[in-house]
Formats: sequence, structure tokens, C-alpha cells
Amino acid sequence: MERLAKAIKLLISDMDGTVLSGNQKIEQETIDAIHAAKEQGVDFAIATGRNYLNAKELTDQAGIVCPIIASNGARVMTVDGEQLSATTLSSDQAQQIYSIISQYEVFFEMFCDQGLVTAQGATIDAAYDSLKDMSRESDRAKDVLDFFYKRYYVNEDVKMIDGFRSFIRNQAGQVFKFISFSFDQDLMKKIWKEIEEKVEGIYVTSSGHDNIEVMAIGADKGTAVKTLAKHLGVSIDEVAVIGDNLNDVPMFKVAGVAIAMGNGHEDAKAIAKHVTKTNDEHGVGHAISQLASGAWS
Repeated sequence: MERLAKAIKLLISDMDGTVLSGNQKIEQETIDAIHAAKEQGVDFAIATGRNYLNAKELTDQAGIVCPIIASNGARVMTVDGEQLSATTLSSDQAQQIYSIISQYEVFFEMFCDQGLVTAQGATIDAAYDSLKDMSRESDRAKDVLDFFYKRYYVNEDVKMIDGFRSFIRNQAGQVFKFISFSFDQDLMKKIWKEIEEKVEGIYVTSSGHDNIEVMAIGADKGTAVKTLAKHLGVSIDEVAVIGDNLNDVPMFKVAGVAIAMGNGHEDAKAIAKHVTKTNDEHGVGHAISQLASGAWS
């Protein structure tokens, strides 16, 4: 590999739809490009909507040791797994968000100190049955169904909680994020608007057309990228970021170089300086090669 442009000292990548292929893994071609960049003194980091432990599991599987911005910027974790910063929802904010989301027939998860949690009861099985019906006609629903099945029925990554309000008050600890899913985009827009209108001090975004994500103001990838860059002693102008969706836009706005994925949301592409290949075409690896060759700066 040719030498990366001197201006770039830190490369930060989103996970889903970006550094992860459609197989939900970091492919070897991308791993090789990341290691080659690190050998040249260019730090690598992840910025994801996923929770920290889940993101670290994926980087560990790929043999990549790096800082992780998790929960859309609510947590910034060092390469040693220490929490550099946390921007959390208050108990009252979490209660309000839960009250709004639970009115509707949508599925949700809450990210907190206790891990990933959701409401107990018929919600899980009903969501699974609905996905099974939709998967007969939708490839996207098939993918979500497979992810959902592994998450809830095989790996059991998410804890199911009775008495959710009491759990928020007494057991959750720090609350980093809510995420809600539905293929009904009009309903997602309605919930998004209602949360913004009724809950103060929150930030709402999306990492896909079938979800909304809610964090405290300041818990965004842009703020987190600046925090991590400062910790590493890197100027924000020396940071390149790569992402595919709306929750990546805040880091696009602050970084020296913003790169959108070929499979990315049009709004992300519109403000990016460059557009790379898709995640299944090793778009992150291609972007690293373009930066290294001097084609992109």
C-alpha cells in the first residue's frame, strides 16, 4: 500500500452498512487495509449505534484493537476499554421516551448499564411473527428476521424485563439510548415527531429507514469524534470518517474528510466529500486505498 496522506492521522468508521459486510462481519480485505493503515501510524476507531460490548465482539473477531464510540456517541471507550466519556439520558427522560414508544405496536430496545433490555411479554413473539409474514415478500425483512432470531432466540443478547418503569428507576443505571423498529415508516416519523415535541434535551436520529434512535443532546457521533480526537492528540482536520446513514451526519460535519458509502443514505452522500464503494464491495478498504494514493484528501 502507498503511504496515506500526511493530513490523515485518525480514521473512524461506522459499523452497520459500512465496515460490516452484508454478512455482518468485517471481511479480510477490509481488515488488511485497516492494519496497513495502522502500520503507517494512522489510528483506527469505530463509531457505531451498537452497544459497546457488541461492537467490541465484532472487532475482536476481526483481530482489530481500537477505541470504540458506542451507542451513537453516548459512550466513548478507549482502546483499553476505559470509558472516556458518557452522555446519558436521565431517568425522567427515559421514562418519558418509554411512555411514548410503548403506546404503539413497535419494537424497542434500551441501552443501559445492564446491557440491552426490552419489555417482557408478547412483544417479542408478535414482532417475530410479523417479520415472518413480511419476509415472504421482502428481502430486507428476511435479513431482519435472521438478525432478530439470532439476537433473541439463539444468542439471547437482549434481556427481557418485567416492570420496565421500575427497572428504569431502580436498576438500569446509566441509560445511553433507545432504539425503536418498524417497517411502517409513517409510524416511525410520527413517533420521532412526538418524542421531539414532548421530551426536552434529547437528540433523535436514524441508522436505517426502519428505525429511530433517541439519545441525550450531546450523544452524537460528531461530539464523540471530537472527544476521541482530542484524547488521542489529533486535530479534527486530521480525522477522516466513513459512514452510511443519518446518524453519521454529525461526524461528517466535523471531520476533516467525510466519506459516504456507495450504499449510503442520499442525505449522507450529499454532504460527504467523497463516496466510496458499497459495504459488500469493501468500501472502507477502497477508501483507505484512495486516501493512501493521494487520490482523495
